[in-house]
Order: sequence, then C-alpha cells, then structure tokens
Amino acid sequence: MTTQATPSAPTPTPSLPTPLTPTSDRDSSRDFTRSYTQIHAELRQDSAELQRQVLLWQRWIRYAAVLVAGISAVVRYGSGDTRGAWLPVAAAAALYFLFTALVGRILERPPVQGETKGLPRGVATFTLLADLLMVSALVYFSAPPSQFHRILILGFLGLQLTVFYFGRWLGIASAVTTIATYIIASRFVPPHIAGPAPLWSVLLINSALFAFVSGVLVMIFGSFRSRMNNLRQFVKRVEVGDFTGEYDSSADKRPDDLTLLGESYNEMRSRLIELVGTDVLTGCVSRRAFESRLSREWRQARRRTSTLAVLMVDIDHFKDINDSNGHAAGDMVLAELGEIMRSTARETDTVARLGGDEFVIMLPDTAWQGAMTFAERLRRNVDEHRFELAPGSVLPITISVGVALAKGSDPVTHDDLLQSADRALYKAKSGGRNRICA
Repeated sequence: MTTQATPSAPTPTPSLPTPLTPTSDRDSSRDFTRSYTQIHAELRQDSAELQRQVLLWQRWIRYAAVLVAGISAVVRYGSGDTRGAWLPVAAAAALYFLFTALVGRILERPPVQGETKGLPRGVATFTLLADLLMVSALVYFSAPPSQFHRILILGFLGLQLTVFYFGRWLGIASAVTTIATYIIASRFVPPHIAGPAPLWSVLLINSALFAFVSGVLVMIFGSFRSRMNNLRQFVKRVEVGDFTGEYDSSADKRPDDLTLLGESYNEMRSRLIELVGTDVLTGCVSRRAFESRLSREWRQARRRTSTLAVLMVDIDHFKDINDSNGHAAGDMVLAELGEIMRSTARETDTVARLGGDEFVIMLPDTAWQGAMTFAERLRRNVDEHRFELAPGSVLPITISVGVALAKGSDPVTHDDLLQSADRALYKAKSGGRNRICA
C-alpha cells in the first residue's frame, strides 16, 4: 500500500515473500552459535600457540641448567678419588641437552599444509617430565639420600612455571610426581653416594610441606589462569561486535591485579558501546549494533510468536541538499532528523542509521495498524519540522518510508524482513516520494 500526506484508505495486510527454505529457531541463532564456537576454537588455538612460544623461550633456562649442572659436577668431583664420579651427572646433563634441543627443533618446525600452528600434543607433558628427571638425576648423583629434599626445593621452580603457563591440572600432576620421586629415590632406590636414608617421619614432613606450598601455588596460579581465560573470551567477543559479556569482579574472592584489569575492561567495554554502538552525528544506533539487536529481537519474536515491524526511512533528494547547500547543511539535516525519529519512537523501539541518509526503525510487538500509524506520524513530524540553515532560510525536507512486518510464526528470517522493508522503500521513492509504502 502507498500513502501520501493525507492517507484515507484502509490499510490492507501485506505479505512477505516466502523464502526458499523455512528457518527454525535453531537456524535463526546459528550465526551467534557459529561466532561463539569460533571464539572458543580461536582461544584454544591461541593458548596452544602461546604454550609453544613459552617452551621455546624456556629452553634457554634449560640450557642454563645444563651449564650449572656441569659446573657443579666439576666443582664437586673435579679432584681426588671422586674424579670419575662426574660422569653420571655429565651423561644426564647431555641427555637433557639433547632432549631440549630436539623439542626446540620440533616446536620451530613450520606446520605442514592443513595443520594448525601450535603446541603438538604431549610435548608439554614430556618436557615437564624431563625437567623433573633432570633435577632428580642431578640430586641423586651428587648427594646422599639425606639430601634428597633438594628435589622438592628445585621442584618448586618447575611447579610455578607449570601452573602459570600450562594450567592447574598439569601443575597438580607435577606436584604429585615430584613428591613420589622424592620418596622413591629416598627409600627405594639404591643410593649413588653412600649415606643414611631419611626417616619416614622426615619424608612425610617434607612431603607435607611441599604439598601445602604446592597447593597454595596451584590455587593461586590455577585460578589466575582460569580468570585470565574468561577475560580473554570477553575480549574475543568484543572483536566480533558482541558487547554482552562483562567481567564479574565481585566473584573474585582474592582480588589482585587481574581484578583491576577486569574492571578496566568493563570501563573500556562501556566506552566502546557508546562509540561503536552509536552513530556520532545522529545519536542513533550504528548499523552493526542494529543488526545484532534485530537478530536478537527476531529470535524473541519467534519464541513468543509475536510481531516485529521494520521501517526503512530515506530523505528525499538528499544529494541535492548536499550539492546546493554543502555537506554542513546535510549534516545538520541528518542530526535533526535523527532527533525527530528518536523522539517519535518508543523506549522499546530501535532507531539506527545504516549509512548516508538511510535509516531503519525496529518496532517490536507492533501490528500493522500500529506500524502504519507510527510511519505516518514520523512522516508528518518531519514534514512539519523547520530545518533552518540560517534565520529565515528553511529547507523543505521530506522522507519516504518502507514498512514490513512479520509474525514469529512466519517462515522468514530477519534478513527477509529487512529486505522487504527496503523494497517497500524503493516503491515509495519510485511512486513520488514523501509517502509510505508497505
């Protein structure tokens, strides 16, 4: 239907074109599901790549450990009757050096075609196991059993690096394996250097102390890593234009610097919503934010079987306004038109600027009569408004409006609804402008 400045005929019920394939509720949210699935996949890939880089730079720490082990062996066994005792330490250090170099070559290897770049499965576990074996060998070949508590002391370094970079569960496994190695080496393996074995009471006390400190480290660093992953997920969602995620700093029972980072993210998110979600010139919602809202409102309409109306609005002869009066005059018209549309709309409605002089208005829970009445009221408000370039200089501004509506039970998508409104707008402009078509 087409209405001019004074419509008098009743409005027939238009119909939307039937798409080739009906869309279900699951289909209507498929884009969001795909986005979230992609986000989780990217997070896993990023974590694997980060762990690969961590193992690469940590190899220099392992090379330094080999050097320290060699120097210690020379100082400890470099003279006297124990001169040949440095050989086991040197052999263990050499094997550890070769293993570290091999892992480095594997991690530096470029991925083959079709393979994602990241940490190969099992490399982190075998590397951390090699670290523990190296520490145990160094202590075993250089000290009597009464000094095997050094395994626990050196194990703290590996435990911290493990929990912080590779997660809580691998950290727990590292702590348990370290305690088990300490006990087995102290009581069940023949000593390399003669000496009394520690008492069971000493073993249990040392193991309990190590377990307590390890538990604290796992709790702190494991939680830190989990919270960091949550924050990274929020940032990833912002990358695809989803601003719904917010870091809950009140859930942090032990606030730290990451809590401050989460609060900074929330402030940044609020500012981005203002900058990205709002058109600066008109104060209307931006195109991307509108697309997100339209998809969400359509899903709700399908669940409630309610109606959703969309109005496409275009300024008549806007190019002539810019050509004759300059772009400053065009910006003034756009800004005032945005204000008129936002003041005409309800709080539940959404007014967006798609670009140039093209606007769109979404009216949830609005039937045909209400949508047509709103469109006519908007057209009349614009027609009666005085767009003044200067005192006494008024621009005659009119708009054309295309209206489309669908029920949640209709076999259409929100894109079909938007395209139908756009076609109705084209009819209104082709029919003489300053009118409404549905």
